[in-house]
Amino acid sequence: MATILAALVPVIFNHRFYFYDDTQIGAYPIWREIGEMLRSGQWPFFSAEGWQAGNYAAEGQWGIFSPLTLGIGLASTFFTNALVFSTLVKVALLATASIGIYLVSRNLGARAPWAFVAGVASTLAGFTVYLDSPSWVTGLMVWAFLPFVWWSLRRMCYQQKSPLPVLITGYFLVTVGYVHGTIMMVLLFVAVIVELLVRRKWKPLVKTVSTGILLGLVALAVYLPGVLTLRSTARTQVVANTNFLTVDLTGLAGSALPSNLPQVASWWWGPFAPAPLTYIAWFLPLFALVNFRQLRRLTPGIASVPVFLLLSLMLTLAPSDLGPLRTPVRLMPYVCLATIVLLCVALSLARVRKVSGVRWVSTAAVFIGSVYLGWTGKPELWTVSARMVLIMAVGFALTAVALRLIRAKSKADGVVAAVLVATSLALAFPQHYYFPNPPVQDFKLPADTSKYSTQLSGAKGQAVVVGTPSALDPSIWTESLVGNMWYLNPGSVHNLYSPIQNAAYSKDLCIASRGETCKELSTKLFEIDPTSGKPLADLLRVDTVQIVRDAADPNGAELAKAVPPSGWSVASRTPNTVMWTRNVPLGSVGAPVYASEGTEIEPVSNSSSQVTFKVDEVPASGGTVTLGRIAWPGYTADGATIVDPLRGYLLTVNVAPDMAGKTVTVSFQPPGWTLEIASLAAALLLGAAWSVVHALRGRRRSGSPDGPSSLADRPAGNDPSASAPHPSPDPSLRSGGAEPEYALRKEDK
Repeated sequence: MATILAALVPVIFNHRFYFYDDTQIGAYPIWREIGEMLRSGQWPFFSAEGWQAGNYAAEGQWGIFSPLTLGIGLASTFFTNALVFSTLVKVALLATASIGIYLVSRNLGARAPWAFVAGVASTLAGFTVYLDSPSWVTGLMVWAFLPFVWWSLRRMCYQQKSPLPVLITGYFLVTVGYVHGTIMMVLLFVAVIVELLVRRKWKPLVKTVSTGILLGLVALAVYLPGVLTLRSTARTQVVANTNFLTVDLTGLAGSALPSNLPQVASWWWGPFAPAPLTYIAWFLPLFALVNFRQLRRLTPGIASVPVFLLLSLMLTLAPSDLGPLRTPVRLMPYVCLATIVLLCVALSLARVRKVSGVRWVSTAAVFIGSVYLGWTGKPELWTVSARMVLIMAVGFALTAVALRLIRAKSKADGVVAAVLVATSLALAFPQHYYFPNPPVQDFKLPADTSKYSTQLSGAKGQAVVVGTPSALDPSIWTESLVGNMWYLNPGSVHNLYSPIQNAAYSKDLCIASRGETCKELSTKLFEIDPTSGKPLADLLRVDTVQIVRDAADPNGAELAKAVPPSGWSVASRTPNTVMWTRNVPLGSVGAPVYASEGTEIEPVSNSSSQVTFKVDEVPASGGTVTLGRIAWPGYTADGATIVDPLRGYLLTVNVAPDMAGKTVTVSFQPPGWTLEIASLAAALLLGAAWSVVHALRGRRRSGSPDGPSSLADRPAGNDPSASAPHPSPDPSLRSGGAEPEYALRKEDK
């Protein structure tokens, strides 16, 4: 409940907070399209009409194997308000993450109050609040499921529990299709493996590696299409540092100050982020209360936490471009998660018995140092920081009083946890008062989905929108749209959102990732292609062109001069747009658009993934046929040979002379599709078999009169208030039935 309340604070100051940027023009309309396809009996696989955005398997983030994404998509069709639905999804994901963080913290040995602190505070970290939650929802999805993977993995290793929860939660994470989340899951497995090696736990090590292999097979099915398609995309494949969305140690130094604006360059103007992206938690100075000597003795049992923290930090500080992987700062939520969990576990297991004056001075020094470093970045925000510091000081004072006056550790922990969470919630109000907006774009598109049916009214066939609608006043959305919001419109357009883009297509049409184009495209569409002798618009099967007024043409003088070419007519004209339609529409996107001289063909059938045509005539030297679709890797031709694409991206096949009178079928499957489906099936079958075998063995063990009960299933003893069994960080720390080193001392009971 505390997490839900915290998640609703941003909405008080900005009701559109969870409907920004990529959620607005990317994720939400994808969900809606997925839902509509599922309700009509289709599986979101591939769309020729989507052009560079239609390769769903290569895009990955369509989540075509994801129960989570498919379920959200289906649910979205029952809502008519995109803003409300997006907000509900984001709040639900934050609450889910909070539960997972609580569970893994408890499993690592944290007392219930401290696990509660970790669960709430992790969802309030700056990057999660200001970027993943408002915009990059796929990042939020995978982050929300990683704690469950961690928790279930440790239960499998130390409590002999079924591998099924690990496999299910891992499957949910991987199939979202957000590669950074899968990378972080791999690092988590590495961290757990290190922990098992340190503890010399060989059987759990084998289980962990086996689980990793099965989830690797799932990842193969999800990501191999993208890898095999990479050569044709616009993704960079170099290692470089442009400083775009990178963070350094200086930016992390003030991570305890909720108003710290780090030096992170991005879409915004200036070297500083306009929101506290590197904020972790205000109570980080409480690390000074940890008995590190005692913690060091316990470290082998919780080694996965510092190892995962170190690996996450190293990757977060990496260069901006690691081949196709960009902006490593998006891994900041994992640094926050590991840091907060480590602190809460450490304060549960190894807090100093009596807080000395020196400890409080150290806490104050860390607090003042963090505040100072946060203030030096943007000293003009001193009044904002001062208000934050005042609230933090009160929180620390109440914490000190509770630790000094309450001798029973269990009661002190409960009071301190309440103070920390209450202070965190209190800080969220001024934080969002001064920084109410995410540092990404709000396109101000309408929330009511019924308002997306009138754009391109009167259009024919497939359309191309020329220009940058988002550069104009939001009133433009009554006439045009941007990105995947076109999925909510009955029309069919080229201008969809694609994070991978087809390199040759996007260059030829000067079309950006979110579907907006340069103004020169209105002329280029009608230029004659030298090979085919046809206008580019014909090759692209375009029957409608909408030209949007350029922002540099405020009076619309340039737009008023736009005259359609021969064979086209003006269908509508406003101060902001002009729409041309073809007098005789071509239609049939994806069908053959050009045959070389002497080659005559007759179309037979055409669908998104398959085209069939009959060859009537072919010259002795053979001929070529070009189709109105992008030549993605994965196309095969029965009766022809795929050759170099026209203009670098239009699918072209070579027809042999002996094919006259025969048919040619061109089909698409994601590259490596047979291997991918086989790997997915193998992962599911092997995982199910392993889980069944484990269940049967467990039933035999429980039915045996001499069968030993697992010590790990007993209460750990470190939280007498817990009514349910609670695993210790590592049951092997017990010896001869003795309490582990971190158990409650007699005087604390």
